[in-house]
Amino acid sequence: MSRWFRAGSLAIGAVVLGGLILALLLAGLRWAQVELFYRPLAPERLEEKTRYLDGVPAAAADAPSFVVIFFDDLGHGDLSSYGNQLVRTPAIDRAAAEGLRMTSFYSASPVCTPSRAALLTGRFPVRSHTDRHVFFSDESPIATLRKMLGLGNELIRDEILLPEVLRAAGYATGMVGKWHLGGIPGHRPTDFGFEDWFGVLWSNDMQPLHLYRGDEIEIRDETPRNFLRNFRDEDDPRELRGVDQRLLTRRYTEEAIRFLEAQGDRPFFLYLAHSLPHVPHFADPEFAGRSAGGVYGDVVEDLDRSTAAVLEALERLGLAEDTLVLITSDNGADYNGSPGFLRGRKGEVLEGGQRVPMIARWPGRIAPGQVTDAMGMNTDLFPTLLSLAGLPSPADRVLDGRDLTPVLTEGAGSPHEVLYYFPVSDGLPAGARGPRFKYLASTGDVGRDKPILTDLALDQEAHNLIGLFPEEGARLRAAVEELSASIEENPRGWR
Repeated sequence: MSRWFRAGSLAIGAVVLGGLILALLLAGLRWAQVELFYRPLAPERLEEKTRYLDGVPAAAADAPSFVVIFFDDLGHGDLSSYGNQLVRTPAIDRAAAEGLRMTSFYSASPVCTPSRAALLTGRFPVRSHTDRHVFFSDESPIATLRKMLGLGNELIRDEILLPEVLRAAGYATGMVGKWHLGGIPGHRPTDFGFEDWFGVLWSNDMQPLHLYRGDEIEIRDETPRNFLRNFRDEDDPRELRGVDQRLLTRRYTEEAIRFLEAQGDRPFFLYLAHSLPHVPHFADPEFAGRSAGGVYGDVVEDLDRSTAAVLEALERLGLAEDTLVLITSDNGADYNGSPGFLRGRKGEVLEGGQRVPMIARWPGRIAPGQVTDAMGMNTDLFPTLLSLAGLPSPADRVLDGRDLTPVLTEGAGSPHEVLYYFPVSDGLPAGARGPRFKYLASTGDVGRDKPILTDLALDQEAHNLIGLFPEEGARLRAAVEELSASIEENPRGWR
């Protein structure tokens, strides 16, 4: 009996081993095919995009300029104006005091690639095929895996980006900092409307982290690589070679000010997309050890100094009153960062994953000292800036964002009846919120998984109130189901 059992076990083992070898062989063949013949996802609306951009009118002589300061992984509670007791951010706090601070503003995703696509297109990440996690350095095995799965690793060419529209209207367009929307030629910032770009293609824990000026590498990253272990914190023993991450914020700030100084009477759009406080954390040697918040606090306070320098440059150049400055983050706090009183962090559809700071400053147009709980999302920046510039939106595609101009300049309520929460691994919404209540279709609690309704005005997503307010739960559930059905029927949002 034992002899037959051993023989059967060996046969099963041989079949399993043979299957594994075959799977590895097929995967290897597919890898070779991808590496040799890979093509980005095919665009569907290039002609319509070209026709729209060709028809964009020239900006008016009094068109405002725009500066978007976009932090990476800055949490809702990381600024002192949002309640942080350890980290000091006087420049950003002053911008909030001189303008509008939003307390219910959201990124369109709890991670960076889809959030950045949403900000620049005004559309939910699923529209641009950026909804399945994040893009990776093209030298990373994960990038190859994405391509093997047909997910792509770069922004699709028929998406219309904010800098493309503004440039077509005569704006000077400059980007400084992190792109994270594709690395191959044809899919970089200068291919999507930015006349000038100085920065990096990927998150600062992805290697190689070359520093680009336009399409040319200005500083090559020669830090030793380990694709099995990302850079996660300042205690990593690898020596920084070539690109010194301790000085990234300083370099970005200098380049941003250089861009501002180069502008004359021409309106401009500056997108300052910081690499920090994303991990790994490296403090600028000039300021290291000063913050009560440790190394993370040093990094955030350096970002505050950067913001101060940009705002001071606008004042010095006489541009402040003609320039709307928006300060926000791509998603919620990662480790070491603070979600404040919110539950959850980066990568989650809890509030701490998608609710982020948002400050708007525009002397003479936005009254100082305002705080609003009006709901907004970073998809709103695209239609808002086009509206303020007097430019038409594209008509061949759904814009998921709404014009926030009345919120910014008149103190009006939100243009949204509901906002949506998008999980990292899916393009369909996992939940929605209204002015008071939030609905999630799943708690994610193994063994007790169920829909949950929480009161955002009174609670930190701790108590399920769906039994007390069934009509609110049903209303928000219907909104989630309606949007999900719409996306499944027309994922790109074509009209």
